[in-house]
Amino acid sequence: MSTTKTEITPDGAVEKTTYIESEDKMIVETIYDPTDVIEENAALRQREPVTIGSKGQRMVLAMRLPMEHVLALKNEGYDILSADPEVSRRAMLYVQANQQKFLTTDRKMIAERRQIWQ
Repeated sequence: MSTTKTEITPDGAVEKTTYIESEDKMIVETIYDPTDVIEENAALRQREPVTIGSKGQRMVLAMRLPMEHVLALKNEGYDILSADPEVSRRAMLYVQANQQKFLTTDRKMIAERRQIWQ
């Protein structure tokens, strides 16, 4: 026997939770529409890069991802919010190489290798 529950989150995503009692397993399926974020990112790419910070310490906004997409990336093995900088860098490189629609600039912002200063 299985039980299914469907919820709509505040940001518009649909979460469908199914509990399969015979296998003692829970399956969560999330359906979301990232069109708004993709369109905003396309508009940002047309303008100058978005910079954050003061003179001398500016950072450029490289990508914007909806939280549902962050979870989808984690399910694929790319944890962008990991505390390990190498793991999160690998996830950002994956997005930069394969999902350019989430980038806010046309330049490559995430380096392939980390520069070690001595």
